[in-house]
Amino acid sequence: MEKRGVITIDGPAGAGKSTVARLLARSLGYLYLDSGSLYRAVAWQAHHLGVDLEDSQALVAFLHGFQPAVSADGDGFHLVIDGHKVGEELRQPWVSRAASSAAQLPEVRHWVKERLRQLAQNGGVVTEGRDQGTVVFPEAQCKFYLTADLATRARRRLRDWRKNGDPPPLEEVMQELATRDRQDETRTEAPLRVPPGAVVIDTTSLSIDEVVTACLARVHESLDPAGRGKYTK
Repeated sequence: MEKRGVITIDGPAGAGKSTVARLLARSLGYLYLDSGSLYRAVAWQAHHLGVDLEDSQALVAFLHGFQPAVSADGDGFHLVIDGHKVGEELRQPWVSRAASSAAQLPEVRHWVKERLRQLAQNGGVVTEGRDQGTVVFPEAQCKFYLTADLATRARRRLRDWRKNGDPPPLEEVMQELATRDRQDETRTEAPLRVPPGAVVIDTTSLSIDEVVTACLARVHESLDPAGRGKYTK
């Protein structure tokens, strides 16, 4: 593929964004950017430092000094905070809830947006989140919006949480996801929306391979009219 553009994947929690974005990036030889990990990192570090995110002055000072080492490749998005590589720590349920609250704050969203744009300045990235195609990269060459029904998304989230201990009941996870959907869709700052021109894919009844294949077909059509390239696991 000759042209290396920016590909965005947006959608609600549990729609399959992270898995699809990683596989798509790996297939294309692109960098994978995970905006959610940056929000989680802010929430995680603020908690450990005792920073009150509702205190605007404290928040600005914290973000100014918060410079985690960030690297990205086709296999993952990596963060190092205070010399410690963080990964699974950021996937704990309490971090998810704290990150959702942090994402409501304009200062945090600006901080995340600037770091994503720095990483994507040379193109050749697949970036996923909730405002990638609407706010962070509105001029992206190829945009996707993944969705799925609530029960399916909750079951997927439960599978992820089982890696970190005993998960809550399915009904509780569904309620939490529904609450987060409302927060994301109604917040004043960068609400969750289908980006203009995005391809919408309902992943409820699709396998990961089927979703990635559909995305690749669109990418090749948009960035490589000759149709070169194929999906390789």
